[in-house]
Amino acid sequence: MQKAWLVFATLSCLGVVLHAQAIPSEIGVRYSAQISNGPAGSCGCFTLQGAAADFNWNLPPKRAGAKPGPRLSLAFDAGMEHTGNMNGVGYGLTLSTFAAGPRLTLPVRRVRPFAQALFGMAHGANSEFPQSSTLSSSANSFALDLGAGADLPLNKHLALRFLQLDYLRTALPNNTTNWQNNLRIGAGLTLYLSHQ
Repeated sequence: MQKAWLVFATLSCLGVVLHAQAIPSEIGVRYSAQISNGPAGSCGCFTLQGAAADFNWNLPPKRAGAKPGPRLSLAFDAGMEHTGNMNGVGYGLTLSTFAAGPRLTLPVRRVRPFAQALFGMAHGANSEFPQSSTLSSSANSFALDLGAGADLPLNKHLALRFLQLDYLRTALPNNTTNWQNNLRIGAGLTLYLSHQ
């Protein structure tokens, strides 16, 4: 029931945005590397690598003609990272995340820094997840993604996402706390589809 509610909430947020403005203001793609805490019974952390994309819809300003200030928008982020072996335990992990929420972009000359708080779901596959008395090769959970980044505009349509840092919390079953703390770092390109 909780998983169904998470999917419904994520899709509802996207539905509101799509109803207001079908075409996103920005589309970004980036390389993504992730450091995750090790599975139960292993030591230390392990790394995953992959790619992510984000779609951003600007919300209209409160007053037409207002001076440029912090800009609020709604972002949707989807990513997939993979490792073939988690600290020598004999299996790997493919982690996919889908999350949406508010993004705040600050008006700074030459650089566009932003911060965001996204909520959604995570899907773990090609691994081992203890569920009841069995092991499953896949599992779903809630995902919380708190992040910040910065774009360096190259021209009026293209920017370099030279840094994005995200704290990602997931709740995949692991025989201990069922919580995972992940740190993601990424870089890529952002395409501006509307006037910034």
